[in-house]
Amino acid sequence: MSWRSGWCARGRPTASWTRWSWSRSRSRVLLSGAHRDGVRLEALAGLDWVGFPRTDSPAWYDETVAILRSHGLNPGPAAGPGQSLIAEVKFAAVASGRAFAFAPPDWAQPLPGGVVRVPLVGAPLVRRTWAVWAADSRRRDLGLLVARLDRSG
Repeated sequence: MSWRSGWCARGRPTASWTRWSWSRSRSRVLLSGAHRDGVRLEALAGLDWVGFPRTDSPAWYDETVAILRSHGLNPGPAAGPGQSLIAEVKFAAVASGRAFAFAPPDWAQPLPGGVVRVPLVGAPLVRRTWAVWAADSRRRDLGLLVARLDRSG
């Protein structure tokens, strides 16, 4: 399948593509083991956000920072280009009890002792993936992709 037939996008597609569907992924938060149940985003005030460089995904970074600020959190300075953190570094920061990080709900990497993954109460942070294709497309593989995204959303 070429990009001209269809593709997945993190930002809302332009109006020139008349058909689209999306998948929604509700983020989970990684916290120190002291937390067990769901947590409200504003309850994370005072913790450092272990984020990602804005250059990795500018629109998602901007949306995340805006949501953090709207809930009374100070996201701190952005990581510089090329400063993506490996999971072990995020885990160490979170395990200290002074930081939190976000993770997708279906993240398969095992968590180390002292780190738990809990849902955000009220789902304030939802990442959308758009499936975009030409309105006159008759491709079966595109239909299967969209059906799968609809089921997983």
